[in-house]
Amino acid sequence: MTTEQVPAPPAAGPIRVPKTSEVVADHIRKRIVRGELKEGDFLPPEGQLMVTLGISRPTLREAFRILEAEMLISVGRGSRTGARVHAPRVESVSRYAGFVLQSQGTTVGDIYEARLAIEPYIARRLAEKPPKDVVGRLTSEIDRLQAMVEEARYVDFMIGLAEFHRILVELGGNQTLLFLTTILHGVVARYQVEHLERRAVSDEIQRKRSLGGIRSFRKLVALIEAGDGDKAEAHWRLHVINANKSWLEPDQADSLIDVLD
Repeated sequence: MTTEQVPAPPAAGPIRVPKTSEVVADHIRKRIVRGELKEGDFLPPEGQLMVTLGISRPTLREAFRILEAEMLISVGRGSRTGARVHAPRVESVSRYAGFVLQSQGTTVGDIYEARLAIEPYIARRLAEKPPKDVVGRLTSEIDRLQAMVEEARYVDFMIGLAEFHRILVELGGNQTLLFLTTILHGVVARYQVEHLERRAVSDEIQRKRSLGGIRSFRKLVALIEAGDGDKAEAHWRLHVINANKSWLEPDQADSLIDVLD
């Protein structure tokens, strides 16, 4: 009688044991992410942490370097207070995310198509479940944009347009969509300023276009105030489609985004 040999399982790779500094950094990171340590809080002084955690000064400082690189703390050199805590912020990752998008061959058209997928839904959501003072917040932002047009500050206006779209999504209350929109915000603002400089038109034409956009913004606010989700979504979908056509001229839609200074 022969016994069938069971093949040995594939050899596992070497197990990496984390360094003590990485373990310490992970411990502090978890406390920050869970909200146990708040924005602006200070960690205990180095000497106290060394005793509490049972580690050496070089190990603690290496842990601090890890957390500083992640923008979760800042260490004041020569300060008698401990390291200052910073809550995670989307702005901390948006620049790197822009690098990733550019390296993956993301086009300007991709970015604007993403806005079309997000913002009409947000317009409906705002009309059907309006947060407190949504009308006041949007109206104030529109008035600010109109003042820029009246003063012919068109570069500021282009940056303000991108910010208006971000605020719209912020008010929608979906944190995941806000995260995505904030990452795209810098890319859009940069492209629109460059577009203005590259496709220079007379102040009269620029003023006419800008005021047309502002009228569309005010119509959206009126539909949100009326609680008409269907019309708010339809209006904003058409607005974004027309805006995309305006920004994305045939020779630009397939252009790769450029986030490098």
